[in-house]
Amino acid sequence: MELKNCKRCGKLHYGTGRVCSDCMKKEEEKFLLVKSYLKENPDSSLIKVSEETGVTVPEIEKFLRDGRLEVTTGMSDYLKCMKCGSPIKTGKYCADCEKKVMNDVKTVYRSVASGEIKTQKGGPKMHTDFGRK
Repeated sequence: MELKNCKRCGKLHYGTGRVCSDCMKKEEEKFLLVKSYLKENPDSSLIKVSEETGVTVPEIEKFLRDGRLEVTTGMSDYLKCMKCGSPIKTGKYCADCEKKVMNDVKTVYRSVASGEIKTQKGGPKMHTDFGRK
């Protein structure tokens, strides 16, 4: 393990993650607060959830994008696929775009394994404009 600065608070910590254990604990507490609030108030809008819990909209959006929460009725059409823009309930991509990405990754690795694509020192490099508009 190496000594690093926490991405959020700047405190030095050991570990493989970019965030210290204190910040991880705070994030988990916020997540549980939002999850509990949504369980009792499933039709709340994103703004309402933020106001009532004190958890910021970007933090709630991160929970949605990380797949830890699903969009509720009150938040419908809030979360969009990062590739095609269609509404999704959780994560970053809709099912169709996620399948396309997985197929693209498999194709690249098959090409590398067969020697069709030459790799550079340090392994294969892959660049994509996926998710950029």
